[in-house]
Amino acid sequence: MFTGKRGVSVAIACPATNQGSDVVTTIRDVAKRAGVSHTTVSNVMNNIPKVSEETRQRVLQAMADLNFEPNMAARSLYTKRSYLVGYMVPAITNEFFMNVARGAERVLYREGIGLFLCDTTLAADREADYLRRLVRHRVDGIIVNYVANRKTVHDAVRAGIPVVAIESPVGEPKISLVEVDNAGAAMLGVEHLADLGHRQIGVIAIDFESDVNSERLRGFQNGLKLHDLEPRPEMLVSLSSLLKENGYFDHTVDLARSPVAAHREFSKIVERLLGLADPPTALFCFDYQSAVLVIRSLAELGLTPGKHLSVVGFDAPNTVCVPRITTVVQPAAEMGAIAAELLLERVEDPNAKPRSLRLSAQLTAGETTGPARR
Repeated sequence: MFTGKRGVSVAIACPATNQGSDVVTTIRDVAKRAGVSHTTVSNVMNNIPKVSEETRQRVLQAMADLNFEPNMAARSLYTKRSYLVGYMVPAITNEFFMNVARGAERVLYREGIGLFLCDTTLAADREADYLRRLVRHRVDGIIVNYVANRKTVHDAVRAGIPVVAIESPVGEPKISLVEVDNAGAAMLGVEHLADLGHRQIGVIAIDFESDVNSERLRGFQNGLKLHDLEPRPEMLVSLSSLLKENGYFDHTVDLARSPVAAHREFSKIVERLLGLADPPTALFCFDYQSAVLVIRSLAELGLTPGKHLSVVGFDAPNTVCVPRITTVVQPAAEMGAIAAELLLERVEDPNAKPRSLRLSAQLTAGETTGPARR
């Protein structure tokens, strides 16, 4: 039973498999076994700090001995918390976002909080619908990883739900932000290629307008300047623009969901770039799916990445890629864990100030880059 501030008690009974039987174990049984009051058991269940550590351990031991599981519905009613966090992800097929989710889940799991995954596909209507559902369920907080419409996120903040953004700022001062130094990350790729003697370096990106890719483009251009190189406009390819021109998409591209169109366009892109009078000797892909499609296109032309054309990607999952892709790696799991920690700060103290943290990426050399061909 939970005892409220006005002394009103709410009895709860939870099924338990105590010693293999069907006996229902209640909070009263836990209190009796631990030698404490119902209120003390309730305080332990809700992590209220006024219980001594010795008493807390005695209650936890009693709960374990009796195989007691708290009734989450009753607990939520008492604490006014759902013990759920929503994660707005634009593409569950993208390994980076799943690594972010794994990092966040590990932190939340330790606190008894579940992670509710929302695959928005970067479609504004799905995004808005998911946010409305999360607000209706009064989740403890929301982690967002790219959004199509910032207004819907602002609405969640106004509804009193803590929000943490990953990678993409959403223009709301009450939202904490975890990001990578994307300009610096892109410079790592340019430095690697320049050290291998590459002078003609092209870029393929889903777009150049998003916060992340515009920063990567800036870092790419700065990296070229550091090595006395000039960007060539004909080698800067925006896949989103090309596909929209051909009527395939009406929002930002998810390559995995449109493999036929993406593969067709990549084959055209690679052939066009290699057909230039002064073709690139290396391509820097701003996401790993683009890198994989470039490598596949090269194979169809009988060309070898790293020999005929060097390829660098972002966040390529080298455990499953053959050949192993040279890639700029973001600390995705760490970003997810930090986002969860920042969110819990706001849950525990609604007046806590939002914070912004910027992490560094690193480059992992694989088999898809080699010395420039003379």
